[in-house]
Amino acid sequence: MKILIVEDDPMHSDRFEMLADQLGYDVAAVCDNAFDALGYFHSTQPDLLLLDIHLKGETDGVQLAEKIIQIRPVPIVFVSSMDDDNTFARAQRTQPVAFIIKPFSTLQLQRAIELAVGSIAIKAVDEKNTFEQNDMVLSDCFFVKVREKLEKVPFDEILYIESDGHYSMLHTTTGRKFAVRMPLNEMEQKVPAKHFARTHRSFLIQMKWLQSIDTQNMVVMLKDKIVPLSKGYKDQVLGRLEQI
Repeated sequence: MKILIVEDDPMHSDRFEMLADQLGYDVAAVCDNAFDALGYFHSTQPDLLLLDIHLKGETDGVQLAEKIIQIRPVPIVFVSSMDDDNTFARAQRTQPVAFIIKPFSTLQLQRAIELAVGSIAIKAVDEKNTFEQNDMVLSDCFFVKVREKLEKVPFDEILYIESDGHYSMLHTTTGRKFAVRMPLNEMEQKVPAKHFARTHRSFLIQMKWLQSIDTQNMVVMLKDKIVPLSKGYKDQVLGRLEQI
């Protein structure tokens, strides 16, 4: 998950960046004013903003948040030393997911980020689509709980999904694997049907990466990976090729 940090105090921005790195999140950019923040927002497409209220220039953090949510709604976590009622009321109108008062702890920041990720999922899908143990599915990606962080796994980066009992194992183009506590039959209902196809009772492939189908040996090739093809699903897979 990419985080845009907007903070005018170098000491605090360095701490933001260090804590985000410790928690395993990517920092899209760090800046100290609204003008640069808007530029980075367009160029880096962050998933979350960590935003101070007092910034360099005429535009403060609340005004920046108002502009950003008009462009693209994105979770915002305000982090400020300003704790007066008026400041909080102004910030509240932008519907941030959290408001942290400096000084703050690593645990506070971690919880605020997880609240932000949760708010994305709530807006994107019905509550019934939320995974167990904080894993979440959105319209174009998963957020998978990995130790103490939530990792973003775009659908486009998934080669195939393999059944592993009550879990589904996501195999990605980078070689990484992610375990999601959900059986494959249920997982099949969550991913976009136009992009995924069942080749076997234990395998669901991403059609984008399909390279070849060997009907003699009953396997399919996805990049450099071989996945089994069962007789029960062969015609469905071949039919999908005809549609393409």
